[in-house]
Amino acid sequence: MPLVVFTGLPGSGKTTYARKLIAHLEDSIAKAKAEDLPGHNYSVVYHTDETLGITPDRYRESVSEKSLRGAQMSAVKRDLSPHTIVVLDSLCYIKGFRYQLYCEAKNIPTPHCVIHVIAPASQCIEWDDGKWGPELINQLAMRYEEPNGTTRWDSPLFSVVAPENDPLPVDDIWETLVLKKPPTANASTVTKAVGSNDYLQQLDKQTSAVVGQILAQQNLGGGDVKISEGVVVEMPPTSVSTGQLQRIRRTYIGLNRMRTVDVDRITPLFVEYLNKSLNE
Repeated sequence: MPLVVFTGLPGSGKTTYARKLIAHLEDSIAKAKAEDLPGHNYSVVYHTDETLGITPDRYRESVSEKSLRGAQMSAVKRDLSPHTIVVLDSLCYIKGFRYQLYCEAKNIPTPHCVIHVIAPASQCIEWDDGKWGPELINQLAMRYEEPNGTTRWDSPLFSVVAPENDPLPVDDIWETLVLKKPPTANASTVTKAVGSNDYLQQLDKQTSAVVGQILAQQNLGGGDVKISEGVVVEMPPTSVSTGQLQRIRRTYIGLNRMRTVDVDRITPLFVEYLNKSLNE
């Protein structure tokens, strides 16, 4: 059973992307049947929190959240088979849970991939249909452990930016799930590179340094923060919490992890993103 794990904040657009992917997978299976190609004997099973009877309130407490992950894992295990593509459309925001899902796929063995739908918490709140609410979405954003394509359990990783309506690379996903050989039970999946290690390290280091400078300036009395010549964080009238800055930073990293920019542009672009986010 090829396993597709969607991850992202509630209201980010995961379900929209999942349904588009399922439509493409079913079309590809039908084409494979007509032409007797690999994948002709596959089927698709789709699981969401809704189909599993999981309500947003269950994400508020650790005990109930643990049980809902058990329900998700049970559904995936139940449908494991060599020719069933299982799509799990849920938050899957804890890396330990994604690792467990990866292990289940590996033990079959069968291909696996992770699809990260990226959207800022503010956008998710705007798109929310009222089921989650701003407080819970912000809590989940703080707890969110973003997937990392350099780890075997989050690889191969496909990231799309929901506010920009990024297209899902459906052909690449079909190739990953059906045309590539699955990992053996004693081997790791092949990691899909998402950029140089130096770039990812600089992305983390430089954005962290900017946040540190802002917090230090606030402790000294506030005001705009000069990062370097011509690069200034325009602070709002009220102080900004560490949690808010870290949420903005995580979102920026998620948006740029798959889009390598020149290292010397990381800080100016992050400051530009901060100014927009802090002064909306």
